[in-house]
Amino acid sequence: MELLKSSSEHYYYTEGQGCPIVFLHGFPDCPENYKDQLSFFASKGYQAYVPYMPGYHPEDKDLDTYQSVRIAEDMINFIESVTDQKTVLFGHDWGSSVSYAIAGLRPDLVSKLISVSVPHGLSVGTAFLSDAEQQRKSWYMFFFQLEIADVAVPFNDFNFIKKLWSDWSPNWPEYEEYAKSTIDVLSKDSVLSKALAYYRCTFQSELQTERINELANSLLAKKISMPSLYLHGENDGCIGHYLSEGMENFFEDLEVKILPDCGHFLHLEKKDLTNNLVLEFID
Repeated sequence: MELLKSSSEHYYYTEGQGCPIVFLHGFPDCPENYKDQLSFFASKGYQAYVPYMPGYHPEDKDLDTYQSVRIAEDMINFIESVTDQKTVLFGHDWGSSVSYAIAGLRPDLVSKLISVSVPHGLSVGTAFLSDAEQQRKSWYMFFFQLEIADVAVPFNDFNFIKKLWSDWSPNWPEYEEYAKSTIDVLSKDSVLSKALAYYRCTFQSELQTERINELANSLLAKKISMPSLYLHGENDGCIGHYLSEGMENFFEDLEVKILPDCGHFLHLEKKDLTNNLVLEFID
């Protein structure tokens, strides 16, 4: 895959010709892990794009905050720099959170939305306060608030990251090659600190901006308008699939599928199934 740089100064991979489909990765993940999606959708008449999420490339400019809505604004600039057509938008993990914000901020840019492994609405935030099972699964998010995380995560060849992959997609031994690609990205200069900033800006008010907080509140007050598909693995060790219950209240048109026998990284663990479900939905 050839790494390109857009006029908006975002690094990305692309393959194919036709209707655009943009894939937004999460943590701990990276664009290189989407090579199968690039080739699959290119072969089906789409032009697939996989950008580095802000901060994941060492040459990325710094943002004033790494709140999801601010990252969405940055990704809107990327989308507009590579296509003048409406795009299909696919988001996984943090990419899901960002895709919801893009869909709310600029519905004119998005024809269809596919989000994976992180629900939209109030359920996840409420679970951090009241759901003991989810609190245990989310321990790493609270650990990331500490300065020691900057030292502990890369220690012993990023064994922390390997453990997250194995915990979040249990009974999937093939995760190791994808974890290695991710570690190669996170080990580059300044990338890990910015990846952790996504979590820190979520919980630490001093790292947030009033403008983005007001914008985020306004987005929650309106429904996502375009046809949307939500996918979640039944064995997800990161986010409980049951937190997707009630998501339909935040969408005009939503289809939810809980996939058996797979975990958090279902787009890689069950890539053929996931790719075909997405293709069926967008075609």
